[in-house]
Amino acid sequence: MLSLYLVLSYVNTIPMSATNSKVTTTNPLSGFYQFLNKSSDIAIVIDHKLTVLHKNPKAELRISGNKLQTFISPHHKKEFGLLLNKIIVKKIDTCPIRILFTDGIWYECQLTNLLDDNEVRGIVCIMREDVNNNHLSDEQPGTEQFYQTITDNIPSIIAYWTADLRCLFANKAYLSFFGKTENEMYNTRIDKLFTKEQISKHEHFMEEALKGLPQRFERTLEIEGKGDRIILTEYVPDVEDGHVMGFYTLIYDITDLKLQERELTLNNERELFNHKISTVFSKEESLNKVLSTILEKLIAYGDFLIAEIWLISVDKQSLALAAHFASTDIAESFYQNNKDFKIQIDGDGFIRNIWKTGSPQHLIDLDQHEPFLQKDIVQNVGLKSAYGVPLIDNTGAVLGAMMVGLNNNKEPDQQFIQLIEGISTHFAMEIVRKKLELELEQIFNYAPDIIATAGTDGFYKKINPALIKLLGFSEQELLNRHFISFIHPEDLDNTLYAFKEVIDGMALHYFENRLIKKDGTYIWVAWNVTPATESGLIFCVGKDITERKNSEQELITLNQKLEYQNKQLKDISWIQSHMVRAPVARILGIVNIIDSGTPLFNDELKEMLQFLKNSAQELDEVVGKITALSKNPEKE
Repeated sequence: MLSLYLVLSYVNTIPMSATNSKVTTTNPLSGFYQFLNKSSDIAIVIDHKLTVLHKNPKAELRISGNKLQTFISPHHKKEFGLLLNKIIVKKIDTCPIRILFTDGIWYECQLTNLLDDNEVRGIVCIMREDVNNNHLSDEQPGTEQFYQTITDNIPSIIAYWTADLRCLFANKAYLSFFGKTENEMYNTRIDKLFTKEQISKHEHFMEEALKGLPQRFERTLEIEGKGDRIILTEYVPDVEDGHVMGFYTLIYDITDLKLQERELTLNNERELFNHKISTVFSKEESLNKVLSTILEKLIAYGDFLIAEIWLISVDKQSLALAAHFASTDIAESFYQNNKDFKIQIDGDGFIRNIWKTGSPQHLIDLDQHEPFLQKDIVQNVGLKSAYGVPLIDNTGAVLGAMMVGLNNNKEPDQQFIQLIEGISTHFAMEIVRKKLELELEQIFNYAPDIIATAGTDGFYKKINPALIKLLGFSEQELLNRHFISFIHPEDLDNTLYAFKEVIDGMALHYFENRLIKKDGTYIWVAWNVTPATESGLIFCVGKDITERKNSEQELITLNQKLEYQNKQLKDISWIQSHMVRAPVARILGIVNIIDSGTPLFNDELKEMLQFLKNSAQELDEVVGKITALSKNPEKE
């Protein structure tokens, strides 16, 4: 290309004094520019921003305005910018390139670096139309467009920044993420695109990348219309022959991933905390003590100033402060001086409204709320706001409210709300369980009947005081001996058979046996027993029926005696009706004969008297027998 040769020749003829002179602006009337004006090729001088500093007459006809980038095809603009950057950074004297203009015309172009020349201070671009127009056939067609298509369709956000922090490339994802257009981004310095505050947050990483050191870091950016986004950024240095040409920016929007990680972390923390709650609730302590312990852990976990639990009364007419915990002695002294807090549900109020609405409440500027029950604590401790949530069981009933006090008026974020509401839900379930546990414990301890759990190994695992009292053995004696040692020998076979049925999964709805007491006597017990669980536990309820069994035996003996006496009466009746009637009849017959006045001979009289005597004796024997039966029924 003759014009290039002439340019180089002209440059070599410039005196050293001229190239070292302190010229700060180009002079279109200088000899060099006059030389370019005589060229038959398109000749322009551009700076690193692709701003046209000078055009010869031929160029005036082809390029209007002073922005070369508006005439280069979008698919070659980036390639041209990258080559220009390479020339500047590596101080390359001259470099050829082919350029496609937006109207489809190809140009062979020779770039000459005269940025250090004080007369020119630019890059000379000599262009000649490629009449053969065979650029695409000589090389892979649309290489830049190919890579552009790829980068525009991957999820990563990609850009390229030169050593002087000009953007030469940004894919669609980058433009969309930052809300920029391609024209806004291309060949524009970073300080024109982003605020000083935005740049300062990652300026150090850019400086390190321009030293050839890869960078990887996370940051949070506030994107207009998108809010805060968490991004993972990588700066990959573009190093060529030891020169850092610039760096590639790879950005991944990891906001959703981070939110999921935070949610997972929050869930894990909440599950861990809930596990701690369950552990505390499992302790054999009063409900108020357990709640206070939990609130202490809640304050430590959430960095709150105070925490309170309010529970509704049985008649649902008032809410009582069931437990509290304060992080400072000053706050604690308030509670000690104001014990037995109780508020009626009528009217308005922070805790009342939580219970009535069954929804969370956030109250700010507590020191300005006259009706606030605990205004003293607000002033002394520095409380600014309170956040309260209802305690709702699995049936939807509101058991009360949980409140935490904070030292700021910030609106609770979603994580805070999820944390408190998640804890309160678990809290409510544990309160219900603890109340039920305490109620069952009361029943267990004070029930007059036997309540026990046993194992399939034949040993009691837990017994209530009733069994201890009934048998007279100590708790350890009952727990450490096999249950058959307490069974009456006559009932052992039936009991072992019933025990086997229970182990096999059968329930005993009623079963009687006798238990031996420590003093050697025994009691009768009626059992109801559940089938053995998978863990090998058997639940037993037994009732002392000794008095009933004794009464039953007495009734049986009495019935037997009455039956025997009835039999005796029947015998007496038979004797009276059969054995007494004959002698009486004979006596009455003799009496009638005598009474009739019939004359009797001595022999006849003697015979009648003998009959009378015999009948009297027979009657006397019968009477004696009846008397004997009446006096000694057991001997019969």
